Amino acid sequence: MGRSLVDGDGFTIVGEPVPYYSFLYPLFVGLAQLGTSAATGLTVAQVGQALVMSATAIPAFLWARPLAGARLALFAATLTVLIPGLAYSALLMSEALYYPVAVVAVWALAACLRDPTLGRQLLFVAALGVAVATRLQAAGFVAALVVALATLAVAERSFAPFRRLLASLIVLGAAGTAWLVWRLASGSGEALGAYATLTEAEEYSIADLAQSIAWQTGAVVILTVGVPLIALAVLAWETLRGREHDAGVRALVAAAFAYLAVTVVEVGFFASRFVEHITERQLLSVAPPVFVAFAVWLGRGMPRPQPLTSLVALAVAASALLLPVERITTRAAAADALSTVPLEYLRREVSEPTFETVYALAAAAVLLFAVLAPQRARPIVAGVVAVGLVAGSLVASYEMHQRSQFDRFTLFADTSPSWIDESGASGVAYLETGDRIWPSVWHHLFWNRSITGVLRLQTADSPGVVSQRVVRLRADGMLVDGNGDSVDAVQLVAPSNVLVDGEQVAAMAPSTEPGMTLWNVESPIRVRQRVRGLQPNGDLYGGSSARIEVFGCGPGELQLTLLGKQGAPTWIWLDGKLLATRAIPPETVWRPSVPAPADADGSGRCVYELESDGLIGSTRIEFVRSA
Repeated sequence: MGRSLVDGDGFTIVGEPVPYYSFLYPLFVGLAQLGTSAATGLTVAQVGQALVMSATAIPAFLWARPLAGARLALFAATLTVLIPGLAYSALLMSEALYYPVAVVAVWALAACLRDPTLGRQLLFVAALGVAVATRLQAAGFVAALVVALATLAVAERSFAPFRRLLASLIVLGAAGTAWLVWRLASGSGEALGAYATLTEAEEYSIADLAQSIAWQTGAVVILTVGVPLIALAVLAWETLRGREHDAGVRALVAAAFAYLAVTVVEVGFFASRFVEHITERQLLSVAPPVFVAFAVWLGRGMPRPQPLTSLVALAVAASALLLPVERITTRAAAADALSTVPLEYLRREVSEPTFETVYALAAAAVLLFAVLAPQRARPIVAGVVAVGLVAGSLVASYEMHQRSQFDRFTLFADTSPSWIDESGASGVAYLETGDRIWPSVWHHLFWNRSITGVLRLQTADSPGVVSQRVVRLRADGMLVDGNGDSVDAVQLVAPSNVLVDGEQVAAMAPSTEPGMTLWNVESPIRVRQRVRGLQPNGDLYGGSSARIEVFGCGPGELQLTLLGKQGAPTWIWLDGKLLATRAIPPETVWRPSVPAPADADGSGRCVYELESDGLIGSTRIEFVRSA
């Protein structure tokens, strides 16, 4: 999408419009791709994202310095770049840009709350606009503004905060109305673009919502190591009681608390329908404001009024301990919550009871120390939080690297990801058959700009918004669309278990997934053969079968080269009839040739099946047509 934007084609992928997600992030990564190869563009984007995410330390420092002093402001800024979530800067995900943008918007909100001049309000509205253009999640800032004003209204025992920011409320209301009118007038029909399904209220369950919000609250505890939340709660209590005399701290508390609460609820709503675990990556931006409050609390000598502090510590501990650890410490969950990666590692190494005991004791020890430690132990309390974040970041970064290498091998084996472009191809159609994992389509589109269209067999699944022409295979091998029209292409890339009429140009080796082959095809596209059921390396496991479909089956024979590995009986069937059988001794080769049916005239399909009671290998399965 970024490439399309910078090329002037708008929100499109392979030339077709896609739903609106955001504007600034696709533009950001699209600019990194200008005039470069996909590999160089990725490196430029990664460097840019690392710098942008790390730059979040700047607003955190500037925000904290007048409230906590330069040293503690530097500490708060440091914490913002120690969170495990900074590893997302290595991936092409909007979290990298939203993290600093959202923090600047919260800082601008706090500045408005402290001194609501017209200029500050305009800066807040502008920052909010940038945040919304980066990610539609920022729409929650409107609710955060209202909650922040309500917090100050309680603190001041007056509705004056609402009157002071009336201009911002009016501008945001007008902007929201204009956005809605524009989306409807442009024919988009949905104000939230690709996220329109979030408004379908009948899909939500109160119980699921409550559970999800509780889980996201626990995620924030893990993200911040818990102690900074105690600090924010203590400052908030003093503010709500009207005892906080520093206007800057009141504004900090109101903005940080409001943004935290609204974001947890907002993410909880989303996750209750679409995610079965916590989604820390959507919560990252709540951490820096909390760290600023933590710095203020440390600077004041860690005030811990009782029984409030103990009650807050219990609530924080409960949020973390009541998380379903068996669901948040899995490989699937870790991708959305990098702070849980160390927990996943620990859970793999020890028994379930041991893991639960260690997890509970560690959480209790950290929070208990924060409640009971003497004031002179402030550096240790601060150090515990910093060390927890550093440890989590090191483990998460290692995990990111390992997963990236694993995914690269799974999708491309030892072949260059840009293997299609490097072959000199252009105008390539990608045929999605369902034989490879579905992200293969997206990865090939990213790395190979020569792919200009995607064809998908109607029996295959390919999630996402990329435009796909749904096709089916006729018995004669012709690819046809829903209208029965044939499909034309100059070049086609397809899984290597699919043979088409044409000339092979290049190939990608198999890994744990089938390989891929690039063809110069004879239009219209016609498939000659498809093999399913074999492992990517050609092996057939005992007790399973392989299906060989020959399209446009006519005079000829199926030629096979089979490798004996266990000496088990092997059978070859044609349309349900046994044609050949042999027990292939280990380390020997069987090269059977099975003829087509006598009535095969090139218009129908022949279906061969290969079965074995044991493991066998194969190096050639091809139907050779008679001249």
